[in-house]
Amino acid sequence: MCGFQFDSSEPGFRRLPVSARRLLAILLACWCSQVQSLEHYLVGAASASISPPTGTLLAGYGRDRRSTGEHDPLYARAVVIDDRVSSIIIITLDNIGLTRPDIVHIQIQASERIPGLAPDHVIVSSTHTHAGPDVVGLWGSNYWSSGRDQTYVNKLIDTAVDTIVEAHHARQPATSRVGSRQVTFDWVENRSEPELLDRTLSVLQFTGLDGKSIATLTNHACHPTVLGPDNTMVSADYVEGFYASMSAVLPGQHLFLQGAIGGWVQPLQGDRSHDLARKLGSEVATAAVQVLSESEPNPPAPLTFASASVVLPLDNWTMRVLMWFGILDRETIDGSLETSVARFTVANAEFITHPGETSPYYSKASRELMTHRHGFVMGLTQDALGYILKPDYFVHTDRYPHAGYLTSVSIGEDAGPLLMQALESLRLQ
Repeated sequence: MCGFQFDSSEPGFRRLPVSARRLLAILLACWCSQVQSLEHYLVGAASASISPPTGTLLAGYGRDRRSTGEHDPLYARAVVIDDRVSSIIIITLDNIGLTRPDIVHIQIQASERIPGLAPDHVIVSSTHTHAGPDVVGLWGSNYWSSGRDQTYVNKLIDTAVDTIVEAHHARQPATSRVGSRQVTFDWVENRSEPELLDRTLSVLQFTGLDGKSIATLTNHACHPTVLGPDNTMVSADYVEGFYASMSAVLPGQHLFLQGAIGGWVQPLQGDRSHDLARKLGSEVATAAVQVLSESEPNPPAPLTFASASVVLPLDNWTMRVLMWFGILDRETIDGSLETSVARFTVANAEFITHPGETSPYYSKASRELMTHRHGFVMGLTQDALGYILKPDYFVHTDRYPHAGYLTSVSIGEDAGPLLMQALESLRLQ
């Protein structure tokens, strides 16, 4: 039995036309069948290189910093999770942070190629490497020129969609496991508020019925900025070390879901070498594997999902000027920016997205909203709006080291509270 008891002798049912009764019976039978038969999710994963050509302007530090080669490839990595009624797709991109206009293109094109896929169910997240291409426009040759190569961005969008479709076609019955715990890396620090960190490391693993791992999703928060402004080699930074170490232990795709890194969660950078980046990434992978070893089965349940558009005031006049001059490819609505947030569950794993570099304060607040045992807070997801800070950073700038810089690349003090209001309003269905 599906647990739903329906009495066809009810007067209300008997008053319905015969055709309506038959349709209702069919729908209920289908619904009960789906609930009863959900023994496994259908899961597929895929990846593709999104490395830019040599000479591409790099993002994250000073202007006019061009790549001189590739130390390690950048990737788009996608996983499709299907409960036979609906799908949720998560795709991660190794770049500074793809913004909403490009993400919408990915969502629409993916939904056009996958019948029945809702565009907002495509979750696009960036790892935030500072050794990748300028996909925003802020790091051009000079202040008044964009560093964004539209030809590359178009190819990136096409590759992302192709990767999603490939993952969709690769779906197979899968079981899953999920785990999470607090992990302290001595190289992760909040340079503005040392005591404010979200140290949660969460891992969700999907395994085929043949026992082989299809994909892992690992969520933790720290800027990938081991490599400094002197580096001109394309790299995923410490995330590359994470990929390599995970792949040495488990087959399948390994997605790194960046967390809440705003205000100002950075690595202790040491010699800022590629060797150090790989070492730190390997430490994250080792911790992720340990969490998996302690994880619990995640019996499949119907996916739940909710999303909402959010309008955030753009109080940063520098950003407005850059938009007016076309340096930033973004439109405002009555002086505000439209973005989006999402909340969804995969059985006992619950996800909340943030559209920028949020303070750990908002990561912790998001976890308070969660009703499921294992939480994933995904920063730089569905948008890249810069720093989303506590309002006090704007009121008492002198209290927080680096607050002057952080507020200068934030859209404004209202973004955080409005973001949380939107997340609080979401009701999972």
